[in-house]
Amino acid sequence: MLSKKTYRLILILLVLLLAAGYYAYHEYNRKPVSTAELLPLYELTAPDLIKGFQTGESAANQQYLGKVLSVSGMIKSLEKDSAGLYTLILGDTSSLSSVRCSMDIKIADDSLLYRVGAKVLIKGLCSGFTSDNMGLGADVILNRCVYIKSF
Repeated sequence: MLSKKTYRLILILLVLLLAAGYYAYHEYNRKPVSTAELLPLYELTAPDLIKGFQTGESAANQQYLGKVLSVSGMIKSLEKDSAGLYTLILGDTSSLSSVRCSMDIKIADDSLLYRVGAKVLIKGLCSGFTSDNMGLGADVILNRCVYIKSF
């Protein structure tokens, strides 16, 4: 026969195990918050963002990396992958450098909003910078981008 203390201990352990399992299940199945719902920490133009990284990459990384940015600029070109997702390339047509905005998977059907030459405002998460080592242009990378408006 088990004592009352042993039953209580087994019950407490069982409740803790169930709570840990419930927490793990919900964390595993958690979806990221849509960028559309997040407030941007910085509002910049595409040329200003590129210049910030080109003049001081480490300082720009500390300031922008992992943060939600609102970037305005002209669409230089569009890329569409095999899954139907768009990447908008923002920047000045006279420069090889650009801001590459990978659009959020949830808004893949908004392709009618994207036209080369249009000036747009995009919000996205800054995830890095590829520097210009061979004269091909540098790119600032934004992921999970959402279209805000056209000008």
